[in-house]
Parts: sequence; structure tokens; C-alpha cells
Amino acid sequence: MARTYLPRFYLEGFADPEGDGSSVWVYRAPIGEWKRAASAEGPSADRWFNAIDDPALADGSVLDAPLEAVSPEAARILRQRLPAREPFGPTEREAAASFFALLGIRLAPRLEGLDLREAESGHRALAALLREMGWVVWEAEAPFHFVTSSSPFLVAFPRREEDHFFTLDLRTPSTEITLPLTSRVALHATWKRRGELWRRVSEDALLEINFRTCQRARKFLVSPRPAVPG
Repeated sequence: MARTYLPRFYLEGFADPEGDGSSVWVYRAPIGEWKRAASAEGPSADRWFNAIDDPALADGSVLDAPLEAVSPEAARILRQRLPAREPFGPTEREAAASFFALLGIRLAPRLEGLDLREAESGHRALAALLREMGWVVWEAEAPFHFVTSSSPFLVAFPRREEDHFFTLDLRTPSTEITLPLTSRVALHATWKRRGELWRRVSEDALLEINFRTCQRARKFLVSPRPAVPG
């Protein structure tokens, strides 16, 4: 079984609405166009877009076990709890923060060379910070949608955006984190509030989140339609 950039249940949140729920639209720069692809690996002559082929990540399997452990609850949160628009309980918030942190740390190139203890420590530290931050859950309505990528977790620092979060202080008050969760929902974590708030996303905010997601993409973009709004 190939190691993957993104879990299957997460990819399915970006499924083509005109398909059967098992395919997405994928853009890869070497191909230069959108192609429909399966959200799960199957028999094919072509390499599956979601199989990790980055040497910096190829041996970074130390966080695969935590991802597998949290995946059932994370899938339930994405599919059921977020659409319910209700505050998270402590256990749900902890599971969600752990999953969000794994999407960030597990795909960071600097994971290469870290031993198990360092990787797990980084995951715990980032998850703890995310639990403390306020969460704005942006909701998009048709015809707008969020897209995701091979590296969807982005930390925006004051006046600049960094490749990743290992070298700067995430407790800086103006620091924020964005992460598309499904084609209809995206996370905006901030120190400027506490708890959770569900809001309809403005066009400007949606375009900014999609811009950040595209900026971080190293291998591919994933969308429910063969286009990125904006």
C-alpha cells in the first residue's frame, strides 16, 4: 500500500459533485491541465497522484500511526460535526486539533532526518497550540468552493508567509493558520478569538484561502471542479 499525501476520507470531501463521490479533479504542473482521478488507489498504468514520491517525505512514516489512530474520529468530525454547526466538545476539539496538526507536520519537508521522538514532540506541540487558538469555520456556498493540495496546511506570519512553522513563534498574536477541510468548509485558526465560530465566507476570504492553498502546493491541487475560484 503506497504512503499517501492525504487520507482518503479527507480527499472525498473534495469529490466531484457530478460524479459518484469517488473521484476528484487534480491539477499537476507537469501535465498542465485538470484531470479526473480516483480518490482511492486502484489498478492503473499511471502513478496515482496521491502516492508520496518526494524523497524528503518517503521515509517520514513515523507519524502514520497517529494519523491512522485519529482518522475515524477526524472523518466523523468532517462529515457530521462540521455540517451540524455546533461547538466541539473537549474530546472532539482535541481529535480535530491532532488531525489538523498531522496534516501540517507530516507533510513538512523538514521532517526528513527527524527521529520518532522529535516528530511526535512536534506534532504534540502544534496540536496543543491549535487547541488553544480560536477557530473560524468558513462555509462556502455554490458556485464557490475551496480547493486543497498536497500540502494544504499554511501558517501566515505577520507581513510574510513561511514555508512551514518550525522556525517562527506560532504564539505571535497576529499569526493565523488556514486549512481547507472540505470543498465547502475551511479552517481559519487565530489568536484573536476563542472557541469556534461558523461564518459564511466572503468572496475575498475564499479567494485568499484558495490562493494560500495554491501557493503551498508542491505536487498537486485537488478540486471538486476543474477550476479554482478566482
